[in-house]
Amino acid sequence: MNSPIPKRWLEILALRSSFTGTNEAFCKHHQVSISSFYKYKSMQQVKSSGASPQFVRVEQQTQRTHVSITEQPTINFNTRTGQLTLPTTLNCVAIVSIIKGLSA
Repeated sequence: MNSPIPKRWLEILALRSSFTGTNEAFCKHHQVSISSFYKYKSMQQVKSSGASPQFVRVEQQTQRTHVSITEQPTINFNTRTGQLTLPTTLNCVAIVSIIKGLSA
């Protein structure tokens, strides 16, 4: 990793040893993101040790799936003006209200 660490981050990383809380609390206190903290901390360790970086680039892939239900069980009512078809997933209170409304 040959990119230089910004001076601001060198200063922030130097303050970490005197902070007694967690890394999350430290980052919140200094208003920096935890992921950036770990990134620059790792860069600093690599530069000081000459070791290979421990970060691995990860690419996220998203797959979308569309599911359609073609047949759904229904409840059918024959009324004076035609047939009323309701899904079985409709709650009982709604069905009763519809039937009462048709009966009025």
